[in-house]
Amino acid sequence: MKIGIVKHLNARPLTLYFERTSGYTPVYENPSVLIELLKQGELDCALVSSVECVRNRESLDFTKIVGVCARDVVRSVLFFRHESESGLPKVVYTDKGSRSSVALLQCLLYREFGKLVEVIPTQAAEISQMMNKGKGSHLLFGDHALLQTPVPGYQVIDLAEWWNQSTGLYFCFAFWAFPKGKVWDDRLFLTALEYGLKELDSIIKEEKRLPIAITDRYLKQELHYIPEQKNLDGFDLFIKTAKELKLV
Repeated sequence: MKIGIVKHLNARPLTLYFERTSGYTPVYENPSVLIELLKQGELDCALVSSVECVRNRESLDFTKIVGVCARDVVRSVLFFRHESESGLPKVVYTDKGSRSSVALLQCLLYREFGKLVEVIPTQAAEISQMMNKGKGSHLLFGDHALLQTPVPGYQVIDLAEWWNQSTGLYFCFAFWAFPKGKVWDDRLFLTALEYGLKELDSIIKEEKRLPIAITDRYLKQELHYIPEQKNLDGFDLFIKTAKELKLV
């Protein structure tokens, strides 16, 4: 079976089991690419942006038994607001990798300013170059956000923290999705997560791009992988808002 694996640190506890277990062929990509492969029938299952699970309900099913979840501070979904744009930015250049993060930013800015911001999907490397030149406001997610060094002239806003402050609720960034009609037992995803959590210390030690203390806090405290009720309620409110804005 071909399994779509997200190429970011935040997904490792959910995906490591499928990478190491016979019978599964990992396909590594960003969530925005994995959803397209899933829709084209090239994957049997994939970890994808939560908003895409709802956008594609006619052709896909998904499970909320596990997911990439946050309560408040997460540090891997960051809005870099240029200091010259204190109000609603004219446009935000958004990381092409994750569509939930983009829709979440649009919902948050709408809640604050009452208008839908224009977004331009952009490669993460290009976003870093633009920030170094002081051009525009931007959104980065996953490893791209974690590894982005501070740039003068930008206010850095954590979207999970902003969502929590705005709504009092938590958020779900990604879920496992699969073609409609294909049955996947939730126990498999729980087994995979249980394996990933047992291997968490080795995942942390293998991550060489960040200090161990930061990786440890990120995977053990800032993220969690079994949605709590406030995650599910937050996701429902997010989808309700996204539908009102015709983002879903």
